[in-house]
Amino acid sequence: MTAPKSGWTVFCSEVAGQVLHSLPEPIEDRLTRFLCELAWTGGALVDSGAPPPGKPLDAVGVEYTVSVNDLDVCVEYMVIADIKEFYITDIVWAG
Repeated sequence: MTAPKSGWTVFCSEVAGQVLHSLPEPIEDRLTRFLCELAWTGGALVDSGAPPPGKPLDAVGVEYTVSVNDLDVCVEYMVIADIKEFYITDIVWAG
C-alpha cells in the first residue's frame, strides 16, 4: 500500500498479513484503510520531523504501537525512514 504523493508505504510482515487476512471482511477493510491513512498522515509527520502516530516502544523512535480503538486492534510497526516505509510487525485483534 502506498500513500499517493507522499511516497510512504506500508508493508506487513508475514505474521501481520496472516492476521489481517484472517479478520472478518468489514474489520479487514477498515484496518486496511487505517493502514493507508498511517502511510499518508504518519509519513507526513515523519517528513516534517514529528513522531508518527502511537506510542514509542524504543528510545530511538523506530518501533511504535498504535491502537485502533473502534476496531479493538493494536498495531505494532517500525518506521524505516530511509525507504519511507512503515513495516507492520504485528497486529492483535481483541475481537
